[in-house]
Amino acid sequence: MFHMAGFYFLCIFMFLPLVLCESVAKLQLSDTEINGVRVYELNVSNSRIDPDCYQRSTALLVNGQLPGPTIRVNRGDRVLITVRNLMPDFVGNGKSHGGNPNDLSIHFHGIRQYGSGHADGVPYVTQHPIPPGYEYTHDFRVVNQAGTYFYHAHVGLEEETVFGPFIVYDSDDSRPPEAMPPGSGSSSLSTPVRLQAGPFTYDDERIITMSEWWHRDRYTLENYMMGPEFVHLPDAESVLINGKTIYKPSKVPDRCEGYSVIPVEAGKTYRLRIIGATTFRTLGFAIAHHNLTIIEVDGEVVKPFETTYIEVAAGQRISALLHTDQIPQDYTIGTIRRWAEDADPHSNGLAILRYTYARDDSSENKIVPSDHPEFPSRLIAPWIWPQLEPYHGVDPVVYRPASRTIVLRSTDSKNPDGSTRWYINGVSYMDPAFPILDGLQTSQRRLPNYRQLKGSKTGYDATLGTYPIGHYELIDIVIQSTHKKHSYCRSHPWHTHGHSHWLLATGSGEYDPEYDQDTRNMPTPLYKDVTMVYPSLDHELEASSNDNDTSIGCGWSKIRILADNPGVWAVHCHNTLHMMMGMMVVFEEAPELIVPFTQNILLSV
Repeated sequence: MFHMAGFYFLCIFMFLPLVLCESVAKLQLSDTEINGVRVYELNVSNSRIDPDCYQRSTALLVNGQLPGPTIRVNRGDRVLITVRNLMPDFVGNGKSHGGNPNDLSIHFHGIRQYGSGHADGVPYVTQHPIPPGYEYTHDFRVVNQAGTYFYHAHVGLEEETVFGPFIVYDSDDSRPPEAMPPGSGSSSLSTPVRLQAGPFTYDDERIITMSEWWHRDRYTLENYMMGPEFVHLPDAESVLINGKTIYKPSKVPDRCEGYSVIPVEAGKTYRLRIIGATTFRTLGFAIAHHNLTIIEVDGEVVKPFETTYIEVAAGQRISALLHTDQIPQDYTIGTIRRWAEDADPHSNGLAILRYTYARDDSSENKIVPSDHPEFPSRLIAPWIWPQLEPYHGVDPVVYRPASRTIVLRSTDSKNPDGSTRWYINGVSYMDPAFPILDGLQTSQRRLPNYRQLKGSKTGYDATLGTYPIGHYELIDIVIQSTHKKHSYCRSHPWHTHGHSHWLLATGSGEYDPEYDQDTRNMPTPLYKDVTMVYPSLDHELEASSNDNDTSIGCGWSKIRILADNPGVWAVHCHNTLHMMMGMMVVFEEAPELIVPFTQNILLSV
C-alpha cells in the first residue's frame, strides 16, 4: 500500500508549505480491491478554500476535496478505511471542546456495524480519537444494507467540511459506469443500459450533498457555543450544494467557481441521492418545474411517492427519481430553511440542473435561472412521514409489545459559569475520560441488572453513564422536546447508531405514558436511522404554566429498536451544535456479548 509516512511527518510537525501538504493529502488508494476487500484512505488536512465566493478561509478537507471522495461498496463487502489525521497539533488559547480540538474521528453514518462496533467512529464511546500525526483503520463488513449513506467527522464542528458520500450498491448491476471498480470499463454521461436497484430501474444517478458554511473558523464557533457568551445558535452564512454556492451574487470575484452544475440528458430517469450533511438546519429541496419521486429513505426502499419538494434533516438521506421531461435548458435547484421560526428561511443554497445538449459544458455557471422552485409557506408536522410505505411491507416487529419504554426528556439550562447545556433526564453528556468500550472490557465492570432497570424511571446506569439494554430487547424510546414559556420550541433530528429504528408515533406537548402508550399514528413505519422530533405545542399545557423557567413539553416522537447488535451506541440529536452541548446518550447493549478488540491506531511515521 502506498504510504508517504515520512512526508506526512514533515507536513504535520515541520510545517512545510500548506500547498505541498495539500498535494500529499490528495494521494490515496481510492476504491481499490485487494483480495476481495475494498480499501480506502481518507487523509484529513487543512486547506485554503472559498466555497461561497466570499473569502478564502482555512478549513479541513478529506483528500483535498469538498465534499470528500465518494466511497462505493456493494452489499456484503468487507471494507478497510484508513483515516489519517494530518492536522497540526493544536496551539491556541485553551481547548474548545474536551481534549485536543484537532483530534479526529470518522463515523460512517447509517452503517449499522454488526459485530464491528469499534469501527463506528464515535470518540470516547467506541474508540480513542485520532491525535494529529496518527491514523486509525476501520475494518467492517456492510451487512444486509444497500442505499445512500455518508461519512463525517464526529469531533466538535469538524464535520462542517469533513464529510463525503458512502454509497452501498445491491450489486454491480446497480453501479453507473463511473462507479465501477477500476478495470471494469470507462465512464460516460449516458449509461448504455438501465441500472437495477431493488425494484427500480433508471438510467443513471447523481449524488447531491447539502451542507453549511460559516464565515468564522470552527474554533471560534465552538468556543462561542460552549462558552459563557452563548445566546443563540447562529445560522450559517451559506448553504452549499456539492460544496459550492455564491454568497453575494451581485459581487462575484473572478476566482469564483460558481454554482454546482448537475448535468443530465433529456428523456432520461435519474436517481438523485440527496444527502443532508448539514450541521444545523433542516432544508427543503426542490428543482424548478420538476417533480421528484421518493424511492429510498436512510437505506429503506419505499413505495414510489411523488412530491414537489423534499425535506431533508441533518443526517437524513433520501433518494428520488427525476424524470428529465422538460424543455432542455438550465433549471434552478433550490433550498429553503425549514423549522427555522426565528430565522430567515431564505437560503442561498442553489445549484443548476443542466440539460447537457442545451448548453455546452463551458456554459456560464455563476448565474442561476430566475425561475426558482416554489416551497409551501406552511410548515406541516410530521411532513409526509405517515404517507410513506416500506416497499416490501411493514416489519411485523412493530406490532409486538415492547419489552419496555425509555423516555429521553431533553431540557436546556444555564450553568453557574454562564454556559448553556442540554440535559437528557438531568444528565448533560460530556466526553468521558476514556472510551466507554474500554470500561466494558475491564474485569471490574459489573453486568447490569436488566430486571431492576426495567422497573426504574429512566433505565440510566451511572456506572459508565449509559442506558443498558439486554440482547434482543424490543425497546421503545420516547424522545421528548421541551422549551421555556415564551421561547421557541426547537426541532431535533435524532440519530441512532448501530441500529435503524421504526417511528411509531408523534405527539404534541408532553408524552403521557397512560394516555399515549398505545398511540400509533404512523400506519406504515419505515426502518430508518434519523427521526425528527417536530415542535408541537399543547396550548392547554402552555396556558396552565405560569413559570417562565419551567421546561414545558412541546412535542415528542416514539421510535422502536430491536437490540440485535451488541455494542455501545450513541443516540443523539444530529443538530451537531445541540449534540456538543450535551444532547446525547449512550446505549450499552448486551455488554456480556461484546467481543474484545485491539485498537488499531498507528503513528503515521
